[in-house]
Amino acid sequence: MDVTFPKTAPLGKALGSTSRENITALFPIYHLADASSEGLAILYQGRIIEANRPLLSCVGTDLQNFPSIRDILPGALKTPPDNSYHPGVLRTLEGRSFHVEFRLTPLRRNDLDCLALAVTFPPCLSVSRSLSPESGTGLCGQEEFGKAVSAFLGNGTRRQPAGILLHANINRFRTINERYGTRIADNVLSEIGQRLRAFLTEECIVARLGGGDFGIFCPFPYEYEHPGQATRWAQIVRDIFHTTLSIEGHRIHLTASIGCCLIPFDTYRFETACHYAELALNEARRLQSPDWISFTPLMQADVHHRSELEHDLQRALETNQFFLEFQPLICLRTNRIECVEALLRWQHPTRGVISPNEFIPIAEESGLIVSIGRWVLLEACAQVSRLPSHVRVAVNISAVQFLHDDMYASVIQTLFQTGLAAERLELELTESIFLEAVQRNLETMSKIRALGVKIVMDDFGIGFSSLNYLRSFPFDRIKIDRSFIRDMLNDPQAQSIVSAIMTLGHAMSMEVIAEGVETAAQLDMLRHTSCSTAQGFLMGRPAPLANLSAYPGMTDTPVISGQNSSPSASAS
Repeated sequence: MDVTFPKTAPLGKALGSTSRENITALFPIYHLADASSEGLAILYQGRIIEANRPLLSCVGTDLQNFPSIRDILPGALKTPPDNSYHPGVLRTLEGRSFHVEFRLTPLRRNDLDCLALAVTFPPCLSVSRSLSPESGTGLCGQEEFGKAVSAFLGNGTRRQPAGILLHANINRFRTINERYGTRIADNVLSEIGQRLRAFLTEECIVARLGGGDFGIFCPFPYEYEHPGQATRWAQIVRDIFHTTLSIEGHRIHLTASIGCCLIPFDTYRFETACHYAELALNEARRLQSPDWISFTPLMQADVHHRSELEHDLQRALETNQFFLEFQPLICLRTNRIECVEALLRWQHPTRGVISPNEFIPIAEESGLIVSIGRWVLLEACAQVSRLPSHVRVAVNISAVQFLHDDMYASVIQTLFQTGLAAERLELELTESIFLEAVQRNLETMSKIRALGVKIVMDDFGIGFSSLNYLRSFPFDRIKIDRSFIRDMLNDPQAQSIVSAIMTLGHAMSMEVIAEGVETAAQLDMLRHTSCSTAQGFLMGRPAPLANLSAYPGMTDTPVISGQNSSPSASAS
């Protein structure tokens, strides 16, 4: 309080010997307003006609030059004067922004209708610690974001603060950085920041969290009552990130993975809400969802399960719990097994055989895929080196392994250790290999191919850019995704796609492999196309290599069509 008591007497004596009128004259009411922790003002016809010192200091002006309320607190005049607190953004003359709460109370003096304005400044957002704009977008950093949202949730001015916390990550932002350079990538972030500020309300708190990550908190004007309140904000954020930007002559298509958490429905605590939103974001990444993913308690249980599997994976590598099965690929012209695909299996000591669909994503996230992938490559080549020289081996390579391992050195070392001829090794890659470090991956693929190793594009036909990738790199073989083979007997469009891929492969001098062949009718239809190789349960199920040694075709004996033809879903 900017007041000094008389030094001639202690405070108690002063009050005892001085009249109420004298005390009132000594301490007028405006001193109480100036001592308040809130910004206080009186509005008349949209103008500030009186304000206390905290509000004047925050805005950076005096009463005579006080700007219009529309300029410093735009949401105020749109809010009913119901004496309830509402979120808002207070702007200063220096260009700073504060996320605050304010309330309006009707006043009537001398037949004039006025409004009393009270602005609450959260302690962590004092004038000296305002939200610093980033790259001209008005976004705050991670620390300021946390303090701003925490203050909103815990400042006690709302009976039950409610809102939606979203964690958004620009997909393939690293690739944008590598392909276009840092300046273009920064402009992408700036454009997204501007879009967030343009399409969200001023009450929303938005932050850059690093890289291509953004944190967004959108408060609800009332307590959480219906999922539609959250859906509206999630849809807006999704549409902001799913866009095409034109920057310095480049058209950059953006998508994002988005996870969200509802407050207070999921939690009251900011730190917990951040954790839940991140779990939902990870689920959105895993599913490659074009929409947002909301947190569910099952995600927490899934994290615990995945954590246990990650620990067990490390142990599995150390104690030789992995083993390989092989599925034959049949040349339709000679009816011989000319290649076998190595398929990884995990014999867990207590859970039995675990599907690779369950543990491979965990191995990729944890980085264990590099060590596991090296073991698969070495083991597959070692086993197949003992087969007749016309039998090749195909090994699936994870895009994560290809990015983080020295694949060229790994292939050379494997061929040297096993004595397998380079011409007998095939590496099967999906188009996800092109999602990051494109140029480096292309160079590595070219070096490996120069050794004599064949490069195969797996799951061809289901990606968005497969044709462009065929033009970028001369694959030796392409494998038609099993979904087209499954549907081609009953779906004319699937049949046309299969035929078109055959024609395309022939025109580009690439061998075409059909995977997922399960019936004699499918095989018969493929024989009437230019398809050269087929793979599926009709020819043989995945099995230990020793079990395949007696199959017709492992020598020069033709394969019998229909052998082991029990149809089922393939495991790979």
